[in-house]
Amino acid sequence: MKKKTIIISMLVAITLLISLAAIYFIGSGFSKMTNVALHDYSVSEDGTEIILNTTIITSIGHTRGFKDNGGGAKPHYLTFYSTFGGINSEWGATREHTLILDKNDSEIYFNRADGGYELVLQKDKETGEWVRP
Repeated sequence: MKKKTIIISMLVAITLLISLAAIYFIGSGFSKMTNVALHDYSVSEDGTEIILNTTIITSIGHTRGFKDNGGGAKPHYLTFYSTFGGINSEWGATREHTLILDKNDSEIYFNRADGGYELVLQKDKETGEWVRP
Protein backbone atom coordinates (compact mmCIF):
# COMPACT_ATOMS: atom_id res chain seq x y z
CA MET A 1 0.00 0.00 0.00
CA LYS A 2 2.83 2.43 0.91
CA LYS A 3 4.68 1.64 -2.33
CA LYS A 4 1.52 2.27 -4.37
CA THR A 5 1.00 5.68 -2.68
CA ILE A 6 4.60 6.70 -3.46
CA ILE A 7 4.25 5.68 -7.13
CA ILE A 8 0.96 7.59 -7.50
CA SER A 9 2.47 10.66 -5.80
CA MET A 10 5.47 10.57 -8.14
CA LEU A 11 3.23 10.22 -11.21
CA VAL A 12 1.12 13.18 -10.06
CA ALA A 13 4.27 15.27 -9.49
CA ILE A 14 5.71 14.35 -12.91
CA THR A 15 2.38 15.10 -14.61
CA LEU A 16 2.22 18.45 -12.82
CA LEU A 17 5.76 19.39 -13.88
CA ILE A 18 5.12 18.40 -17.50
CA SER A 19 1.86 20.38 -17.50
CA LEU A 20 3.55 23.48 -16.06
CA ALA A 21 6.36 23.24 -18.62
CA ALA A 22 3.83 22.91 -21.47
CA ILE A 23 1.82 25.89 -20.20
CA TYR A 24 4.98 28.02 -20.01
CA PHE A 25 6.18 26.85 -23.44
CA ILE A 26 2.90 27.62 -25.17
CA GLY A 27 1.82 30.56 -23.01
CA SER A 28 4.99 32.54 -23.61
CA GLY A 29 3.98 32.95 -27.26
CA PHE A 30 1.02 35.08 -26.23
CA SER A 31 3.16 37.64 -24.39
CA LYS A 32 3.13 41.14 -25.86
CA MET A 33 6.51 42.50 -26.92
CA THR A 34 6.82 46.19 -26.11
CA ASN A 35 10.52 46.50 -26.93
CA VAL A 36 10.22 46.22 -30.72
CA ALA A 37 11.85 48.85 -32.92
CA LEU A 38 11.71 49.44 -36.65
CA HIS A 39 15.08 48.63 -38.21
CA ASP A 40 14.17 49.05 -41.88
CA TYR A 41 11.18 48.82 -44.20
CA SER A 42 10.28 48.42 -47.86
CA VAL A 43 7.06 49.14 -49.71
CA SER A 44 5.87 46.99 -52.61
CA GLU A 45 5.85 48.62 -56.06
CA ASP A 46 2.06 48.76 -56.14
CA GLY A 47 1.92 50.14 -52.59
CA THR A 48 -0.37 47.40 -51.27
CA GLU A 49 2.01 46.07 -48.64
CA ILE A 50 4.95 47.09 -46.54
CA ILE A 51 7.59 44.79 -45.09
CA LEU A 52 8.68 45.90 -41.64
CA ASN A 53 12.13 44.68 -40.64
CA THR A 54 12.11 44.84 -36.84
CA THR A 55 14.62 44.43 -34.07
CA ILE A 56 14.42 44.03 -30.31
CA ILE A 57 15.69 46.98 -28.26
CA THR A 58 16.89 44.75 -25.42
CA SER A 59 18.98 41.60 -25.73
CA ILE A 60 16.14 39.26 -24.73
CA GLY A 61 13.32 38.01 -26.89
CA HIS A 62 12.15 37.52 -30.46
CA THR A 63 8.93 38.34 -32.26
CA ARG A 64 6.79 35.80 -34.08
CA GLY A 65 4.02 38.04 -35.38
CA PHE A 66 1.74 40.96 -34.72
CA LYS A 67 -1.89 41.96 -34.43
CA ASP A 68 -3.13 45.07 -36.19
CA ASN A 69 -5.45 46.93 -33.83
CA GLY A 70 -6.22 49.55 -36.45
CA GLY A 71 -6.10 48.97 -40.17
CA GLY A 72 -8.33 49.86 -43.03
CA ALA A 73 -8.18 53.49 -44.08
CA LYS A 74 -6.85 54.69 -40.76
CA PRO A 75 -3.66 54.31 -38.70
CA HIS A 76 -2.27 50.85 -38.03
CA TYR A 77 -1.66 50.10 -34.33
CA LEU A 78 0.61 47.04 -34.20
CA THR A 79 0.98 44.83 -31.15
CA PHE A 80 3.85 42.33 -31.47
CA TYR A 81 3.96 38.91 -29.79
CA SER A 82 6.81 36.84 -28.39
CA THR A 83 7.90 33.50 -29.79
CA PHE A 84 6.74 30.25 -28.21
CA GLY A 85 9.13 28.39 -25.95
CA GLY A 86 10.25 30.87 -23.34
CA ILE A 87 12.16 34.08 -22.88
CA ASN A 88 14.79 33.79 -25.60
CA SER A 89 13.40 31.00 -27.75
CA GLU A 90 13.77 31.37 -31.51
CA TRP A 91 10.91 28.97 -32.28
CA GLY A 92 8.81 30.77 -34.89
CA ALA A 93 10.95 33.91 -34.71
CA THR A 94 10.89 36.40 -37.57
CA ARG A 95 12.20 39.90 -38.04
CA GLU A 96 10.22 40.59 -41.20
CA HIS A 97 6.53 41.34 -40.85
CA THR A 98 4.28 42.06 -43.84
CA LEU A 99 1.50 44.58 -43.35
CA ILE A 100 -1.26 44.94 -45.96
CA LEU A 101 -1.87 48.58 -46.83
CA ASP A 102 -4.84 50.54 -48.10
CA LYS A 103 -4.23 53.55 -50.36
CA ASN A 104 -5.70 55.79 -47.65
CA ASP A 105 -3.50 54.50 -44.80
CA SER A 106 -1.50 57.25 -43.15
CA GLU A 107 0.40 56.04 -40.07
CA ILE A 108 1.93 52.95 -38.47
CA TYR A 109 2.40 52.71 -34.70
CA PHE A 110 4.18 50.11 -32.51
CA ASN A 111 2.87 49.23 -29.04
CA ARG A 112 4.83 50.31 -25.96
CA ALA A 113 5.11 49.21 -22.32
CA ASP A 114 3.02 52.09 -21.00
CA GLY A 115 0.02 50.78 -22.92
CA GLY A 116 0.34 53.42 -25.61
CA TYR A 117 1.72 53.39 -29.12
CA GLU A 118 4.68 55.10 -30.79
CA LEU A 119 4.54 56.46 -34.33
CA VAL A 120 7.20 54.67 -36.41
CA LEU A 121 6.13 55.46 -39.99
CA GLN A 122 3.86 57.97 -41.65
CA LYS A 123 2.83 58.69 -45.19
CA ASP A 124 4.10 62.01 -46.51
CA LYS A 125 1.02 64.00 -47.56
CA GLU A 126 2.74 65.60 -50.55
CA THR A 127 4.76 62.72 -51.99
CA GLY A 128 2.66 59.77 -50.78
CA GLU A 129 5.81 57.95 -49.66
CA TRP A 130 6.26 56.26 -46.29
CA VAL A 131 8.81 58.04 -44.09
CA ARG A 132 10.00 57.94 -40.50
CA PRO A 133 8.59 60.77 -38.35
